[in-house]
Amino acid sequence: MDVKDLQQDWDAFGRSDPLWAILTLPQKRRKWDVAEFFGTGKQEIDALMNEVDLLAIPVSRTRALDFGCGAGRLTQALAEYFQEVHGVDVAPSMIELAERFNRCGDKCRYHLNDRPSLRIFGDNSFDFIYSSITLQHIDPRDSRKYIEEFVRTLAPGGLLVFQIPSAPRRYLRARIKHAIAVRLLWLFRRIGYPPRPIMTMHGIERMEVERLVRESGARIISVRDDRSAGDDWLAYRYLATKP
Repeated sequence: MDVKDLQQDWDAFGRSDPLWAILTLPQKRRKWDVAEFFGTGKQEIDALMNEVDLLAIPVSRTRALDFGCGAGRLTQALAEYFQEVHGVDVAPSMIELAERFNRCGDKCRYHLNDRPSLRIFGDNSFDFIYSSITLQHIDPRDSRKYIEEFVRTLAPGGLLVFQIPSAPRRYLRARIKHAIAVRLLWLFRRIGYPPRPIMTMHGIERMEVERLVRESGARIISVRDDRSAGDDWLAYRYLATKP
């Protein structure tokens, strides 16, 4: 699945039930309250920034990036801590929604990005980069490129925080389910039948992620278990800085 296929699926999610697609709690299908939804973003970012303070990591509060911004749930929350926040998403419908929900004016700026790079931004552009429950839906070939781009666009002394699964907890069963889903998706699109959008899950092994971050020019500060990918996946959240 390439970025164009990803865009097609997430644009469809953004036009059907976008808030549930972003936070897929079973009981919230077509039932998310907007204020409650954005409240979860504030809670997440407040907890994250408190952790950054406890770790005594000096981070400039000028410019931040929210990668996979969706409806702007985390982008607006980051705007309470940074002078300027840029949200990036692959789906036009999600960008439209983020702009409609935006309550921060020019502090939050949203960008459509339909390529496996962040070339819309220059080197050393951001003091802080955050990505949560996004890379897990992207083909690992492209996730690797995005991780490299995170490091490229991170300013020296900046902080990068991102989450990505490592492997399914029930590896064989998960791989079989994934192979069947991908094959069916390919078949439907080959014959021109538009199926319902599919939310694929992917992972990259922890050792490879750490190596990729180091080889891209950043230093790992910490790696911790992360449960946001659900019970079926072993996942980690990575904190890294750029010398």
